[in-house]
Amino acid sequence: MQEVVKKKVAKLLEVGIIYPTFNGEWVSPVQIVPKKGGMIIIRNECDELISIRNITWHMCIDYR
Repeated sequence: MQEVVKKKVAKLLEVGIIYPTFNGEWVSPVQIVPKKGGMIIIRNECDELISIRNITWHMCIDYR
């Protein structure tokens, strides 16, 4: 989970959407939640078709 957060934060810093701040009074916590993903059909070692859930992560800010 920490790797997912680090990658997302690095990407947002690189693009300029977020920036470092040192005023902790106004900082909102970050939540990582799974996105609703589809199912992927793959073949297993017995050549049978099985479905697996495709899980990707979404970084959200808790503004409560």
